[in-house]
Amino acid sequence: MSQVIDAFFAAWGETDPKLRAATLRRCLSDDVAYLDPRLTEPLKGIEAVEGYVAMYSTYAPGATAEVIQQTQDGQTTRASVAFRMSDETVQHGHYFIEADDQGRLTRLEGHVGLGETE
Repeated sequence: MSQVIDAFFAAWGETDPKLRAATLRRCLSDDVAYLDPRLTEPLKGIEAVEGYVAMYSTYAPGATAEVIQQTQDGQTTRASVAFRMSDETVQHGHYFIEADDQGRLTRLEGHVGLGETE
């Protein structure tokens, strides 16, 4: 699952909309649920997540997202992510991620900051 998580977040910095959408479609289950601190309710489905990631690319040109650490606990993976803006500022976040039996991401819940790391 770690490669799928890496690919999902790498897609956030992809400038080619077709390539970004293709990557997201490979990574996500059809009924994916995505939530982060900027949202009031979870996004449901690939199209909603695609739109959200495209918005990031549009409103933060040159920004990237990179997984800097992953740990697994049972069926849940915790991923630490660095969101790097074009002005070199960085915002970190933790995501709790679940996948289906085909390795596609089914649930992602993001939180600001890194908290305690091991």
